[in-house]
Amino acid sequence: MQQDQMFNAFAEQARSFYQPMRKLNTLMLDHMGKIADYQMDAAKRYTETGLERARAATEIKGMEEFSEFSNRQLEVATELSQQMMDDSLKLAEMGNEMRAQLEQAYSDAGKEATDKASAATEKAASAAEDKASSAASNKPAAATSRAKQN
Repeated sequence: MQQDQMFNAFAEQARSFYQPMRKLNTLMLDHMGKIADYQMDAAKRYTETGLERARAATEIKGMEEFSEFSNRQLEVATELSQQMMDDSLKLAEMGNEMRAQLEQAYSDAGKEATDKASAATEKAASAAEDKASSAASNKPAAATSRAKQN
């Protein structure tokens, strides 16, 4: 019976110890997935733009088309530059969001650990008080019964 209680107590301690790490790992994996998806979408957009421009270059047959291609290249470069800036800002925003979530998770884990430690301390103190009061109440009874026997 006592071994079962010890095993259950150990299992509960292990669960409570690993629970915050499990939450942090879940947050990290979710965030990594979001970033990977975003980067894949960005890479696809940049690749499509590059392929479109390469196809446009193959269709140049004269000076007028070359001039139009060159003008469009400047526009595409400006658009691409703006898109890269937007992507960088979005990734920074995602990083800040992740930082805030991690800070909250660490805070929650710390608060939970503090609460559990306080509860364990209170439980131990209560058990010690109960034991001390039980021992104190048993001493006079034992002394009284010994006195009656004499």
